[in-house]
Amino acid sequence: MMKKTLIGVGALALLIAAGAAWAHGPGRRFMTKQMISKHVAEAEDFVQATPDQRAKIDASVNNIVSILQAQRQDRRNMHQEVVQLLAGDTLTTDQINAVAKEHADKLTALASKIAPEIVSIHDVLTPAQRQKLATRAQQMRQKHQQNQGGFGGPGE
Repeated sequence: MMKKTLIGVGALALLIAAGAAWAHGPGRRFMTKQMISKHVAEAEDFVQATPDQRAKIDASVNNIVSILQAQRQDRRNMHQEVVQLLAGDTLTTDQINAVAKEHADKLTALASKIAPEIVSIHDVLTPAQRQKLATRAQQMRQKHQQNQGGFGGPGE
């Protein structure tokens, strides 16, 4: 059970970082790749990864970034399709459901491409390193939840 939790935490952290970088769009391609590389390098330093581990992790991260970059045009096309639907004279729930299904199918396909890379990263790390990352991820989550607020400022 703990192994599945660690895999989930690792996958989620990586997908969040990659998704945030991908969301910046095409104008920041180079910067986002640098940002991801910086965060991965910090995590590697934190767990004291060996040079061999770093090489394997970096190769998987580069593969993930390449996969995300290849999906960029699909994202643009989906956006245009939604804009055309909303701007049209008629809009039906079937049209919305079709776009949602298409989007879900693309996300599933994307996840199936990225999942082996995440498993590869998981397998490179030792159980102690994975536990150290899981503890840090949990601490960061708690820290971010403490500072949540809305328009009125920090949460109470």
